[in-house]
Amino acid sequence: MHAILLAAGRGRRLEASGWRDPKCLLPFRDTTILDNMLDALVGRGVTDVTLVVGYRQERVREVVEARGDVRPTWVENPDYETTNTINSLWRARASMADDFLYFNADVLFHHEVVGRLLAADGSRLAVDHKSCAEEEVKVVQDASGRVLEIGKKLDPARCAGEFIGIAKFERAMNADFVESLRRHNEELGNVNLFFEAALHDILGAHEIREVDVSDLPAIEIDFPEDLSQAREEIAPRILGEDGGASGERGAASRAATGDTRGASADASEA
Repeated sequence: MHAILLAAGRGRRLEASGWRDPKCLLPFRDTTILDNMLDALVGRGVTDVTLVVGYRQERVREVVEARGDVRPTWVENPDYETTNTINSLWRARASMADDFLYFNADVLFHHEVVGRLLAADGSRLAVDHKSCAEEEVKVVQDASGRVLEIGKKLDPARCAGEFIGIAKFERAMNADFVESLRRHNEELGNVNLFFEAALHDILGAHEIREVDVSDLPAIEIDFPEDLSQAREEIAPRILGEDGGASGERGAASRAATGDTRGASADASEA
């Protein structure tokens, strides 16, 4: 199993809080979003990781290379200021030939999310069954859990819940997935859409189901209020009072790069 992490964006909406590094390096207790994500993968034997980077990519590279427990493939998106995830994933298409796990690299989540995706058969989206707002990527499903529609602009009243930005895609659908990405990027010029637009277009041809993660803490961090919720509600449920094993790994990787951020820095740095 391979993993693709999209970590190219700048995260301008968090800059009002004082954060200037990539969002995936936001610290929580003694770890970061990125370290928590990589720990979840390594803990389940997934060590081949493609990372799409752009904004301040040297910081992301330092942290990943310092770990020593993953085999990274680096893909650059130099147009990160003017493109979105549909373009970043298109650039990573060489890593989409086989089964792969997908991650938006700004999601803080419980490791069991990865466990459930790997245990489920077929292509799967991690879905939180909740009432959704306009900003969230939502899914419409049939009674069996098959995903029929996905996107931000769907009517929340029709939707089963939020796609949290973590998924598993199997090889049987990936040729069509790549072609849909190509069409959007090269023919239509839709480089500033979310990748879900390309996925939506092939849902009729490929069966993609949900994995229910409603009982597991997870949050995609886009706004300062997301960050506050992550610190106050989500991180304590994921990391525990002592930070757990994930915290130990995150502290070690930051020490290797001279980064001393940790729990005490949370309030002042983001």
